[in-house]
Amino acid sequence: MQFFSIAISGAVSGAIYALLAIGLVLSHSTSRIFNFGHAATAFASAYLYHQLHVALGWNKWLTLLFVVVLFAPLMGWAWDRLVFSRLTDAEESTKIVAGVGVLIVVPAFVLLVCGALRDLFGIPFQDVAEVYQVPGVLPPAQHVLAEGLVLSNDQLVALAASILLFLAMWAFLRFTSLGLHMRTAVDSPVLARLRGIDTGRVSTLSWVISFFVAAIAGVLAAPFPGPFGLVNDNYTLALFVATTAAVVAGLRSVPLAFLAGLLIGALRNVVVAYVNEDYLGAVGAWAAKVYGLTASVPYAVLFIALIFLGYDRKRRKAGTSASAAKPTPDYRDDLTPFKKALPWIIKSAIVLVPALTFANGIWRQLIIYGLALGIILLSFTIVTGLGGMVSLAQGAFATAAGLTVGLLLANGWHYVPAAVVGVLVAAVLGALTALPALRLSGLSLTFATLALALLATNVLFKMEWFSNGTAGWSIPRPRFGPIDLGDDRVLLVVCFLTVLLMVWIAGNLTDSAAGRAMIAVRTAEPAASASAVSPPVTKLLIFVISAAVAGLGGILAVTVYGTILNTANPPQATFLWLAIVVIIGIRQPGGAIEAGIISAVLPWIMAHGFTLGPISWGGTSNDLIPQVLFGLGAIQLAAQPNGLLAAQSKAARHRRDRKRAELTATAASTAVAAEAAEEPPLTVREPDAAPATAAAGAAAGTAAGNGGGSGLLELDGVRAAYGEVEVLHGIDLAVREGTILALLGANGSGKTTLCSAIAGLVPATGGRIVFDGEDITALGALERVERGLVLVPESRGVFPSITVDENLSIWLPSKADRAKVYEQFESLARRAGQPAGNLSGGEQQMLSLAPFLVRRPRLLISDEPSLGLAQLVTAEIMAAFQRLQREGTTVVLVEEKARDVLTVADQVGALQTGHLRWVNDRSEVDEQQVAAAYLGMSAVVH
Repeated sequence: MQFFSIAISGAVSGAIYALLAIGLVLSHSTSRIFNFGHAATAFASAYLYHQLHVALGWNKWLTLLFVVVLFAPLMGWAWDRLVFSRLTDAEESTKIVAGVGVLIVVPAFVLLVCGALRDLFGIPFQDVAEVYQVPGVLPPAQHVLAEGLVLSNDQLVALAASILLFLAMWAFLRFTSLGLHMRTAVDSPVLARLRGIDTGRVSTLSWVISFFVAAIAGVLAAPFPGPFGLVNDNYTLALFVATTAAVVAGLRSVPLAFLAGLLIGALRNVVVAYVNEDYLGAVGAWAAKVYGLTASVPYAVLFIALIFLGYDRKRRKAGTSASAAKPTPDYRDDLTPFKKALPWIIKSAIVLVPALTFANGIWRQLIIYGLALGIILLSFTIVTGLGGMVSLAQGAFATAAGLTVGLLLANGWHYVPAAVVGVLVAAVLGALTALPALRLSGLSLTFATLALALLATNVLFKMEWFSNGTAGWSIPRPRFGPIDLGDDRVLLVVCFLTVLLMVWIAGNLTDSAAGRAMIAVRTAEPAASASAVSPPVTKLLIFVISAAVAGLGGILAVTVYGTILNTANPPQATFLWLAIVVIIGIRQPGGAIEAGIISAVLPWIMAHGFTLGPISWGGTSNDLIPQVLFGLGAIQLAAQPNGLLAAQSKAARHRRDRKRAELTATAASTAVAAEAAEEPPLTVREPDAAPATAAAGAAAGTAAGNGGGSGLLELDGVRAAYGEVEVLHGIDLAVREGTILALLGANGSGKTTLCSAIAGLVPATGGRIVFDGEDITALGALERVERGLVLVPESRGVFPSITVDENLSIWLPSKADRAKVYEQFESLARRAGQPAGNLSGGEQQMLSLAPFLVRRPRLLISDEPSLGLAQLVTAEIMAAFQRLQREGTTVVLVEEKARDVLTVADQVGALQTGHLRWVNDRSEVDEQQVAAAYLGMSAVVH
């Protein structure tokens, strides 16, 4: 009975974790952004509830409605509009920083506003440090439910509210059209847009609901003693526990997230109660002595869950993860090496000259610490900027190296060998951290590094023999003959030279064989493997190098101030470090050093001010202002995902290009004027009409050959590109209404890109797209669907996780319309309640076409409709296209296999390497012409 009482009591706390996990799943599943600031919203909501209800005396229910129904959803809407919606295609590190922005800004904003209102207008808001007890929504009372099981009103309300909210959320997702749209966005956001679903609205709604759930969790958790309470760090630690529940749920399932939250709360209580000498003997006694071991159970569960549940079987496809992000264009490739280095020379002089001459000791040490911190941040440039993997364990590597040096110095070692061993210890930890990288990728890998960092912080660094308890270790500065690092100026020069060396190594790593292997693995693992590059070895090398660099930076950082504590670099600090280096520019080694100096110096300037000749500022004692300023940086990141340095380089390049163009134009006009002055005047006469007529005839012939002329769909010189690589090179095409056009081409000819450009998934970089007389070039996919232009993408246009009937209901909300589909396709009727992913390939293809046979679009484009299908099934699919044509739908079939589509097509065209070579009537196309299209040969157009 005692066991069940303990477990149930833990499940009550788990209800809060469950609520937080539900919000995490909702927001991530529709936006692909994990909100690391989710719990910060809970804290801000709880704090605002306390201030309005207790300090101002508002009615508790009115306050609850204001905070939960107005404040939190409004914050969710604002963050989505300002940041999240603009980062859909950003790298994983950039998305993480957006979540970190919420983590820092939302609580700071609420605290800052409340503090300002208190100071300026005398409103009796309490300082957060003065809030010792937050009242619950019900009067305090205790209830004995069983022997040893006593629950308070606050605990019962939290449990009941979590269950009710979970049921309401489940019903909303399961039985409403908006809920169905949210589930389709989880399966495939691109396909959802192609089916007329406003994924932007769905994403906004999910963020609003997520912030709403976070607010409820925050208000309900605030009265709890122990793990919650009105302290921001408590809520952040609760987020880490809730993350475990969300990961167990695959970041997709609300029911699983809720259940996992309850179970983790129960497991945590059970471990705390039973891991002791009475139950486990000597092992239990040892575990009980290790401070933080029992509290770290959720982090161990997180790591284990990732190993067994977090493996991404699609990670090897290029483009499916952050690791496939395209490199930032080099906007300085037109500059000489000296001009490239000049800005950094100037910045170095601005930092070093004052620090070595007239700066006082405090400023000098800040600069030294900034350089050391810059080396730690340089490890992010290696593991994330170059390797494409987001690690949140860099702070743990730095702490481990520093503690190792302190331990060895205390045992009589000299500084240099101790530092070498410290770097090696960090490298070994990096290798151990890399083991999950061999199996995980993307966000799963990020969570794994976070779990290991939390375990190190709460277990390894709390061991007395390693950390010397709360006293830490002393790190005396060494002396090497005449070189005395006890002199700040000498230490500054040594740190600067070390920075130069590390920046040089990091810069040259990209051009080395190892660096090229890293880029290859980052871009496409299968291609890298085929080129004799080992992805596991490469990932291991990336982590080892980055960990060693972080360890070196950590050793220099603790040398500055002469001490190392086990709390030196908690995971929360690693969040901030990653954020600042991403905002500055994570792919530039110099950007990491700049970020380090800013991180060291800016807080001091904000707190103590500065004096520069006649200009001075006394600073501010309010430490919330820098946090709000950081939020502005996170918002700016949404506009410049590659960082401030890349944005500056791009703007400078545009200025140089514009200046060159002006100089070229001036030189050309000068040359024309000089030639005109030297030559005699020409006799002007009317030009012959014949050449113009001939040219016009040639142009008309070319247009006819390319399918020119009026039609339902017209493409005029359409170009499309992925980044800097152009794929479509001026496509001219006209599709006659009521016909079936077959566009043929080999793999890599640009077929899918052409489909995506017509559908609005890939923006046209040149030319025009006209549909039914309207220029739709600037319209998005949703607007094109509303006008009757529909694309069935390659590899089946179905949502695999929802049922067959739900797939149909997206396009056919009427039950009567769906009944017409079932009358035509009995196999779909028999499997209406099964997930679409369980259907055969032919059934999935039929499901993707069936809705349009009932509610017909004006134009249907199908990309590779026969891919992977048997001949008999393919014939049935082609018959469905002919039925659509007879009922008035214009059809474009884009295929690699010619045999099947030639039997139904009215017109046939050939794509080759992004060019439309010809379009002819089917009767005029022969096998030789089709073969020439696939072989890349020219063919005579009849």
